[in-house]
Amino acid sequence: MLSGTLWPAHPKLLPDELLSSWIVRIAETNGIRLYTLTLGLFGDRLTPWHRDIDRLAPKWLLKAICTKTGTSYWDAYHATLTGYRTYLYPYRQTSGQLRWILPVSVFGLDRRGYGQQFCPACLAQDATPYFRRFWRVGFATFCPAHGCMLLDACYECGAPVALHRRDIGRELKESKGLAYCQRCGADYGKGPHVEAVGADSSGIAMHRALLESLTTGASAKSEHDIGFFAVLHQLCKVLGSGANKGRLYCWVSKRLNRSLPPLLPQRATVESHRILERHLLVSLALWFLDDLPTRLTAAWCDRAVRFNHLLKDFAQPPCWYADICMPLNRSKFPR
Repeated sequence: MLSGTLWPAHPKLLPDELLSSWIVRIAETNGIRLYTLTLGLFGDRLTPWHRDIDRLAPKWLLKAICTKTGTSYWDAYHATLTGYRTYLYPYRQTSGQLRWILPVSVFGLDRRGYGQQFCPACLAQDATPYFRRFWRVGFATFCPAHGCMLLDACYECGAPVALHRRDIGRELKESKGLAYCQRCGADYGKGPHVEAVGADSSGIAMHRALLESLTTGASAKSEHDIGFFAVLHQLCKVLGSGANKGRLYCWVSKRLNRSLPPLLPQRATVESHRILERHLLVSLALWFLDDLPTRLTAAWCDRAVRFNHLLKDFAQPPCWYADICMPLNRSKFPR
């Protein structure tokens, strides 16, 4: 059992590292089972792995880990998804869908959601493989450094990623590292590298800039604020909405002169779509945003979208978006 003020090995957080990734690496470098490490620190009643600690990390967990590693509390705090508050979403929620944060669907010690994504190229080139925080963001569908699509499951067995399960049910000497599938043992770094393609060159450039603002820590200085990401989310929702009956999606397909794959029905939120569908929705939404007044008005004139869909369940839309939408209200501005 590890004791003392500091653990023998206390690796520091790597750039943009996710909290759960860091804790797994701490156990690895100390040569101890992850569950043994957290059991000794928190006891069985407070085991952190029955929750999504990257989204809902309690203060007691962060403070305990920081004490044992000599890490600043705020450095650990910014390894969680709470650091995106006021940038991607307005306030913290303990339950329900959080805008742009991918769910991992915790079920006991299991993970049934596909919210933990990864870039195989990043993991392959890392001297110390680790999982990035921005890989849990819904519009992060490709790697801005390598240009390849992220993966949201093991490419061999299809299992969702569960970082904390690497040594469960195995002898410690038989467990593999962080960058290996906990079910089949496949090396995530050897996953397929598929080039990301956007709706057009302008759209993929905008998408890359959004991702770079997350990965370089430049989000505070980015021209895109919480209002922009709220509108991007709303457009993705309308494009994939059953209420719209696919009309806007089909309209964009004709405008781009591309045959787009059908979307799977009954997806309640943008974040519940698997990565290929999400990438497609984000790409099309960014195409709209590149010239929103012109393209949205054209879609409305062609009856591909209704005014009420554009503002449905959209609390406090930014003024610039509302100003574009209001002239499309036929009841007030009939044509």
